Amino acid sequence: MEQVSRLKIITIADNMAYETNLWGHWGLSFLIEYEDSRGERHRILFDTGGDREAFLHNLREMKLSLQGVEALIISHGHLDHTAALVEAVREIGGVRVYGHPHTFQPRFFEDQTGRRREIGVPEGEGIAEIEEAGGEVTLTRRPIEVAPGIWTTGEIPRESFEDIPPPSRGGRRIIVVDGEEQTDLIWDDLSLWMYVKGRGPLIITGCCHSGIVNTLNHVSRLGGFSEFYGVIGGLHLIGRDDTYIRRTLEALKPYNLRLVSPCHCTGFKAMTHFLEAYPEGFILNYSGRIIETHRELENRVF
Repeated sequence: MEQVSRLKIITIADNMAYETNLWGHWGLSFLIEYEDSRGERHRILFDTGGDREAFLHNLREMKLSLQGVEALIISHGHLDHTAALVEAVREIGGVRVYGHPHTFQPRFFEDQTGRRREIGVPEGEGIAEIEEAGGEVTLTRRPIEVAPGIWTTGEIPRESFEDIPPPSRGGRRIIVVDGEEQTDLIWDDLSLWMYVKGRGPLIITGCCHSGIVNTLNHVSRLGGFSEFYGVIGGLHLIGRDDTYIRRTLEALKPYNLRLVSPCHCTGFKAMTHFLEAYPEGFILNYSGRIIETHRELENRVF
């Protein structure tokens, strides 16, 4: 198995910001840099946040160029992760773009009165526009190696207690697949996984709608892993009660996580539970945060 080293995960977009010159907003984006087993450097982009202007602003303020990015991965087709797909492809200068077959399908939230609003990939950020900007789009349900040692999970089986909760204010989520409206169970949710040299397997999530337990169970089977180094990203535990959060943490125990950095849709209450459960391994995440696996002690600074 290809192992990665000198891994650096740069949070371009998250709900929170630490530095006053950076913007926080409801969204997520990571720039991932690392070396493969031959010492060659690689860069991949995971999601593009929920606000185009904020994404581009943070790139400028962090003095980050997207030149040299060799893959753009879309965790799922919600607007808070896909606001600047075309802009990113243009900045990169053409790139391979990966997602699930449902990623670009029309999506709506319908409230209890029947009123609808779009919640899918924003207008102007679709496949045709991406291809016109120089992107090459690959949509698959299967895991795929997007760069040496970096894999997508593909579609994640849902076999644990975790579920997709209904909207907190009632109503329903809708996706249009092959012209047919259906309840959206967000089957396009995917994560990234890799084996960090000297550390172990690491998962990077977008919203983790499939559930972090289902996700780890799936990657455990894919890679033959019994333990994991860590998890970074959104865990979509916002709105969950204490019983559900504690059940999640209990189910994660056998994997002996040593690094946890939940953010975005995890929710403040769930984040405090994770801090309590992993006091030595918890890393607060925010726009501008840089996590380097070869500098673990420096990562701990809030």
